[in-house]
Amino acid sequence: MSYNLHKDRFNLFNNLGLYWIWSSLTADQIMEFYKIIGKKEKFSFTKIINISKSFKCDINYELVEDKKTELKDEYDKTDFETVRSKYIAHQDLNMPEIKTDLTSISLFTEKAIELYHLFFEEFKKEKTNFSNDVINSFKEIFDEIDEYDKVKAFLMAAEIEGKDSIEISKLAEFIKEK
Repeated sequence: MSYNLHKDRFNLFNNLGLYWIWSSLTADQIMEFYKIIGKKEKFSFTKIINISKSFKCDINYELVEDKKTELKDEYDKTDFETVRSKYIAHQDLNMPEIKTDLTSISLFTEKAIELYHLFFEEFKKEKTNFSNDVINSFKEIFDEIDEYDKVKAFLMAAEIEGKDSIEISKLAEFIKEK
């Protein structure tokens, strides 16, 4: 059971729910990196620069090109492209396990956000404040999962005891106990 597991230090692989959330978020993040780095991607920094040049926008192209190149160089130093192309995008299940680390994902995210803010400054737009609603909601999500596990354990115990039904008041009392 995973009850209260999110409140203690543990190995991520001991909780399949947390592992699934972590791997899904990691995969999404790596796919998003490619979307901003890939030259032909619809929302890449390269495409934004090219469109702004065609509209003759008054920005410091040398600065944004340099920063974009720095970001691309950082991307090339990681294993994100291998993970994206061999495992996530094409789901090659015959590939050996390819690992990446949260530190490099976090650092690259920060650098991409810095470039994003540079674009906003150059285009004289108001900066966007990113919301932490998803991150802040994890405690609530895991508390709900714990409550579900608690109810499931109560119902399994009743079934093991051979009960065909239970009183709702007893279930409510059980839930309130902890």
